[in-house]
Amino acid sequence: MKTNRLKKNAATALAAVLAAVLLGWAPPGAAATMTAGVPAAAGAAAMPPAAPAFVSLDAAGARRLVAPAAHRAPTILALWSAECVHCKKNLALFAAMAQAEPGLRLITLAVEPAEPQLGAILDRFGVPGERFAYGDEAPERLAFAIDPDWRGELPRTLLFDGRGGATAVSGVLGEARVRELLGLGAAGGAAR
Repeated sequence: MKTNRLKKNAATALAAVLAAVLLGWAPPGAAATMTAGVPAAAGAAAMPPAAPAFVSLDAAGARRLVAPAAHRAPTILALWSAECVHCKKNLALFAAMAQAEPGLRLITLAVEPAEPQLGAILDRFGVPGERFAYGDEAPERLAFAIDPDWRGELPRTLLFDGRGGATAVSGVLGEARVRELLGLGAAGGAAR
């Protein structure tokens, strides 16, 4: 009995140490000598910054997210799912635009519960910005809170011009159309 307890305690301690190393924990005062849990002297390269975590969305949060007054800068809210091929085309375009246009905000909303694969997809396309996913409420309730006129087709994009205007579009978008709906000028400069 005592041997089993010792094995269990040892396994728990080992799991804690492994988690600390893998998650980049370092004891207080050791930050200068550790990089992601690996001693800097070992020549370890710095780990890339962690991707933003997904926020689970409920109906009240969805209504706040789509309120035009909440967006004081040009903002793209991209609704997508892991299985939607056309969504990924939009995500790639939006990521490139957000990187080229410093004042442009990009927010993504996965129309499914958050899963690790979702973050990997966004990371693969270099998608910056806040990340939301459907929470525990009924998907139909969340969809209605996002856009009462939306029937679930994907990709769906809500574009906020930063001056109180908003437009919802279904389907794959081109850069010129996105710029027009956001009130941006031609590539490389804002026409606000």
